Amino acid sequence: MQTIAITGATGLLGRALVKVLEKQHTIIGCGFRRAAPPLVSLDLSDQQAVNAFLDQYAPDVLIHAAAERKPDVCETDHTQTLALNVAASEHLATQCSQRGIRLFFISTDYVFDGTQPPYTEQAHTNPLNFYGQSKQQAEQAVLSSDPSHSVIRVPVLYGDVEYLAESAVTVIAEQLKLNAKSAHDDWAIRFPTHVEDIALTLADLVALPAEKLGGIYHVSDNQAMTKYQMARTIAPLLGLDGEQLIAVPEPTQSAARPHNCALQDTRLHLLGITHQREFGAAIAAVLARHE
Repeated sequence: MQTIAITGATGLLGRALVKVLEKQHTIIGCGFRRAAPPLVSLDLSDQQAVNAFLDQYAPDVLIHAAAERKPDVCETDHTQTLALNVAASEHLATQCSQRGIRLFFISTDYVFDGTQPPYTEQAHTNPLNFYGQSKQQAEQAVLSSDPSHSVIRVPVLYGDVEYLAESAVTVIAEQLKLNAKSAHDDWAIRFPTHVEDIALTLADLVALPAEKLGGIYHVSDNQAMTKYQMARTIAPLLGLDGEQLIAVPEPTQSAARPHNCALQDTRLHLLGITHQREFGAAIAAVLARHE
């Protein structure tokens, strides 16, 4: 049993990490504004508070899942994005290295431009939007501080949301409820991945000897879908006719999105680590909690 600290433990992925990992490890979950006991309130921009936290709890592993993850928000607030996504990550990486704490940093498929999929862990990064750029900078800072740290790149995520708009996948259900004939992006190809599968993968990686870890890992389901295709899957689950939905063949968001950032999980495959699930059944189970 190890002691594992998790930043962003109040978020969609963070909650899944706590739920899965607490079965075998001692977990110290951290949040900020939404943190309530037993979670620890920690301002990641306060470097002294971060240092004190690491000294007090002395975790064996830290999974850094906290981030500003909405591309359109990142595009309009560079200062806050850099503070959380880059500066806080770099400081955590440095402090963990000094204390012998293994760090797992959660990154994104948006570090790629989407023009030459699938992308291996060694592929050249070329982010199109500021969110991806901030994660690219953070990856470089984390790995530069200690090559034994690990970067975990993930695609668009869904799972047991507290409210439908919490995920870019489940928000589609909210949009359908408001307008059964709504329009949806049919251009960008995504690979929706359940947060529990990310957590199960991290559980397997954490169990490995330290000498087998370090560098970049890709974690992704392999079911390619546009938002329009996701909407077509979700509509009948809500008792709606998917035939009425409108496919939009070009991107519509303010922040540029890559066309196809398929992540090739080469390293996990070699380790025999794979956790995936069929989207239709999985999204049905998620939405059943929000009827």
